[in-house]
Amino acid sequence: MKNDQVTAMIDALRPAVDELADAAYERRPDPSVLQPREVRAPSRRRPVRGIALGLGAATAAAAVAVAATLPSGAGGHHQAAPDTTIDARAFLLASADTAAKQPTTHGTCWYTRTRMSQDLGGPLPAKAKPKATPLPFRARTAAGHEDWICGLPGVTGLRLRSHGPLDARATFPTKRDESAWRAAGSPPLDVNGGTTATKPFTVTYDKPSHIADPVIGSHEIAWRSVPSLPSTKPALGSYLRELWQQDRKGGAHGYTAPADYCQYVFVAAWDLFMAPTSPGTRSSLFRILADCPSLRATGGVADSQGRRGVALASGGVRLVVSPATAQLLEFDEAGADRLTFEKQGWVGAAGALPTR
Repeated sequence: MKNDQVTAMIDALRPAVDELADAAYERRPDPSVLQPREVRAPSRRRPVRGIALGLGAATAAAAVAVAATLPSGAGGHHQAAPDTTIDARAFLLASADTAAKQPTTHGTCWYTRTRMSQDLGGPLPAKAKPKATPLPFRARTAAGHEDWICGLPGVTGLRLRSHGPLDARATFPTKRDESAWRAAGSPPLDVNGGTTATKPFTVTYDKPSHIADPVIGSHEIAWRSVPSLPSTKPALGSYLRELWQQDRKGGAHGYTAPADYCQYVFVAAWDLFMAPTSPGTRSSLFRILADCPSLRATGGVADSQGRRGVALASGGVRLVVSPATAQLLEFDEAGADRLTFEKQGWVGAAGALPTR
């Protein structure tokens, strides 16, 4: 095939690739989950920090796979029973001290390796598509992804790279479920970015910076400004309260912030903890959360990788934080996917891995 033919083919495919890239950020746990029912915002999926959450959409759409999500509360993501209820304020203040001692680092690309687990099968949820068919078995699938978000010199856009799905697996809660799956022909099952039959692949593309911006309420925070967010408790608190007050009056996309300021901050916290915020910003955020009496803390919790941490919970959202490093280990929303953060850090180029 001649070079001009190859170029023409790439140009013809570009709109579809761009559409899939945008779809990569459509699967994020709903930020309105912590809002009181009377002010719940219309469904609006926030940008997904893990690029690969949608990059495999083309593969998944073309594959012969079957999936149906369990309704809220079914399947049970939490593998380890909590050991003890602990003082949330004391833990958050200790985490603030730990975060403040972390070194300030910089790089060209922000690297994240995540693993998403999801429950399939069982009764269809009320919001299922009209033609959806329930699976005759239940299963739990999981797969990892590596993502790089890279700044481009001289422009405001970003270069994004995703590699996965990695180590895609399926398990079954009972032998009867596994037997039913085999009787159905052992079909590939959905995982994040493809199916259990999808081989790992790498995609690199350039997109506007807003596609990776963290979100606070209805406000997108420019990716390049994330490391420069306020790094003291008074300054960060004033900044968050100003955004909250704006959203209380009605924000973008029909969003209205909850009356409880602490709920608003807790929803924003997991987004900020995933982003390359400075040690000062992370420390200040822990201190602000320490003033929130509605947060519950449970020790002795294990994430999907078996790492022990402390679970911070409010409403239907749970964040598992490492006591040793004050790093976010896992995000878990009731009845939704479970996202585990295996490694994060700055690197010098797309494809490079953090040294620590």
